Amino acid sequence: MPVPPNLPPKTLRVGVLSHLASTRPWEIHDHVTALTLMQVYEAPYQPSQEGGPPKPLLFSEPLRQEGDPLVVSAPVRPGAKFSDGTACTAAAVASSLGRVRDVAARAEIRAREGRVEFRLKAPDPHLATMLTQPFCGAALESRGALLGTGPFLAPEALGGGDPIKAEKVLLRVNPHAAKAPALGGVLFEVYPDAEALLAAVHAGEVHVTYALTFSHLSKLRGAPVFPKTLEGSSTGILFLNAERPALANPRVRHALCSAVSRTEIARVSFGSLGLGFAAAGLLPPFLKRDVPIGSLDGSPMQARQLLEAAGLAAPERLRLVLTWGPKPYLPDPPAAAKTLVETFGPLGTEVTLVQPRDRGEYAGYLERGDYDMILAGWIADTPLPSDYVDSLLWSEMVTSKSAPRAAAYNLSRWKDPETDRALAQFRRTQDVKDLAPIARTVQEQGLLVPLLHGKLIAISHRETRRFQPSPIGRNSFGETEL
Repeated sequence: MPVPPNLPPKTLRVGVLSHLASTRPWEIHDHVTALTLMQVYEAPYQPSQEGGPPKPLLFSEPLRQEGDPLVVSAPVRPGAKFSDGTACTAAAVASSLGRVRDVAARAEIRAREGRVEFRLKAPDPHLATMLTQPFCGAALESRGALLGTGPFLAPEALGGGDPIKAEKVLLRVNPHAAKAPALGGVLFEVYPDAEALLAAVHAGEVHVTYALTFSHLSKLRGAPVFPKTLEGSSTGILFLNAERPALANPRVRHALCSAVSRTEIARVSFGSLGLGFAAAGLLPPFLKRDVPIGSLDGSPMQARQLLEAAGLAAPERLRLVLTWGPKPYLPDPPAAAKTLVETFGPLGTEVTLVQPRDRGEYAGYLERGDYDMILAGWIADTPLPSDYVDSLLWSEMVTSKSAPRAAAYNLSRWKDPETDRALAQFRRTQDVKDLAPIARTVQEQGLLVPLLHGKLIAISHRETRRFQPSPIGRNSFGETEL
């Protein structure tokens, strides 16, 4: 395996398809940044591999109620230190969590008597699950640098420069980690496309990657790796921007959604096996429950009938922005987009495709709301179905540069108090019957079309030991060995 110069011995090489989007944990919004920074900044809790309640990580015990049912707290792990040797105190963790809009929106956070205290704005039985997310990683600012308590140090560009722009980002071992990792470092390498990454996997130059899709499985024959197909944790989605004048009428949006054949998009995306990937509803199989939305086999004829019954016409022109690269839920975005162009053409709608160069350009379209439709999707962040639908439909999750939230992906830009109340009820119960009115709103208002459920593919080199693939693509490499 060719090794780049200046690497520590036993460096784990991770193949990715996009650059770091940020070096600040509270700004995490994508898989690559999450996987990188969670090696550096520990969250209060970590998900249980067995599917039980979250396990303490930076906190040393579960959240405890403090008399008032809206007040919970927990202490920081004894002896925890930041990477310069500074003690990790409750005050430092409370200050760090205060930067996380997703947490601050739910609670006032402060340090009291050596514990981190959360004064909840409303009852929240799932706060500990929220605190497993990588964007809750504790960071201490010191001399212009961010320090963490995890097994590795903050990312540096191999060869110098800005880690956000670097093709190779190195994480060195944290000398003050609670447990020294068996690895000498972790190198994240950005490949220009999936084919280049696939070639590197065959050459033995990648120890771990989640960046290849189900469509690449047959091309891995003969590679020195162990591929593993994980339960689908994502859904490819066509979002319609309800703020755009051409899509302001919900009956027009509903008609457009009814034109889309998910089975056809599944066929062009996955070939003969495609039908098994067509999404009947919004939630991926990983979340164990769902409610159907619309029809799997929509058609322009259905859309035309709805428009004619309402005395409406389809928009003359729409702009469709594509996600910037292949994803588990969308292995070939241009092929799916071409199908959508052909779908809307018979309605008299000309669709202009916009293909962003990279994640940064893509994020700009999202933050500005500069699109009529988005072809993208969402990967589960937690095992909670309510977290998934909150990200996509809650009013506070409309993507915005001025009010960023790590879990925000409401690309339909839907703001509706009644929907918010339904989401709050589902958040309390996690009961599928409370998901039904949310699904009904999605369908009747024509907010989005769930297209495909993607299977996550975890690939590890034969030299890699103690790597346990995660269905949401997140691993701490502190226990991994080469």
